[in-house]
Formats: sequence, C-alpha cells, structure tokens
Amino acid sequence: MNIERLKSAYSENPAVQAICDHLAGRNNNQNETKLHRIIGHLKSEAYEFKRAEIIAAFRKLEEADVGKYVEGRHGWPSRFVWEAKSLHIASHATDGLPPIQEPESEDEPSEEADFIEHTFVLRPDISISLELPSDLSSQEASRLAMFLKSLPFEADA
Repeated sequence: MNIERLKSAYSENPAVQAICDHLAGRNNNQNETKLHRIIGHLKSEAYEFKRAEIIAAFRKLEEADVGKYVEGRHGWPSRFVWEAKSLHIASHATDGLPPIQEPESEDEPSEEADFIEHTFVLRPDISISLELPSDLSSQEASRLAMFLKSLPFEADA
C-alpha cells in the first residue's frame, strides 16, 4: 500500500474521498466492493457520481496499491478487490477522521438486487454494456426490447 498516493488520491478526487468516507463509516471490512453496490450506497448518501467517475476512482485506488479493479465479464459483476482490510485503507486515507457522511444505520436492510453485466457487440467497433438484474423476468426483457425498438429515428428501409 502506497500511503502517500492514497492520501493524494483522497485529497484530489471527490469520488475517492466519497468511497473512503463510506468505507470508514462501515463496521465490517470488505474483501471486494461491487461497482453497482458502491454507486447505490453513494447515491443514498446524496452523491451523484457517474459510473465512469467511480471506475476512475477505483483506478486511482489501484495506483495507490490498495487493490485491483476487475471489469465484469461472463456474468461476474465489475468490482474492486481490496489488497488489505478496507477499514484500514479508509483509516489511512482519511487520517483516522470520521467520514463526512453519517454511517449506515444497522437497521437498514443491506439486501440489494444482484446485477449481471452483459456486453453486446452492436457493430464491430462498438460494444455496449448493460447491467441487468440477475432475476430479470421475460416480461421485463420484452419491455426492454420494446424500448430499444423505439429508439431509432430513421424509418426501416
């Protein structure tokens, strides 16, 4: 763990700061943090980061040698795998200061829908990724297909 880089990333990057503050407010360590879950936690804490900003923050944490960002593939979600105890890393980043946001209430349910990231090659040079619930129903898939059919502006030839 490169503590200097970690502290630098924390002071310079608001998304890194939000992630570390969230971790500092937890009672238990995490071995890995799923991308969609941290986005959900940060939204519930009134942060409005885009997915790309969280991925960039994970890359900054990776540069500080605190873990590795793993892009989701073959049904596995995108996630950050921590090299050390996440609470220890958060403590170093924040200099042991309490998080800016209030910690999660233990009374709140922590169950969230599990998502699977699907990658679709639309064209040879364009791939798109969708994160969909692992329990996606046929009816939901049909609704999504109808939505996608409504997107093109040009008439079929």
